[in-house]
Amino acid sequence: MSLSSNIEHLAAAPGIVAVIVDNPGSGRVFRGAENWRPILDASLGLLDKTGEQTIRLVIGAHTVVLQKESGETVAVVLPTGHAIAKSLRRMIRRMARKDRGPMGKREAAVAAKTTGAPGPAGLPGARPATSSTHPIDR
Repeated sequence: MSLSSNIEHLAAAPGIVAVIVDNPGSGRVFRGAENWRPILDASLGLLDKTGEQTIRLVIGAHTVVLQKESGETVAVVLPTGHAIAKSLRRMIRRMARKDRGPMGKREAAVAAKTTGAPGPAGLPGARPATSSTHPIDR
């Protein structure tokens, strides 16, 4: 069981802009907006220097959450204040314990549709607005 094998599921979660998993045995695996890759690489080095198990970095309109779990280290980019922030640490712990298997076609299509869009005012990785199907939002 590893975060590396579940990276597609983590990257497909609503609000996630980019994810990198560092596994000492197999290297780094990245998913998401490419412009975040160098920032996440540098962030992993910062986590090592702090000696902490988890840290949060605020970069403009985005937050980077870094967490060590089961011998692996994960860094996740999400918009600051996004609702997924409340459950992100728990989600990472669960995905580190149990392999969820390959993503279904529908999940993969949704993930591909919602990742990698350039952000507003040049901010890296913000997702485009989507229309809501909720009657109040119409």
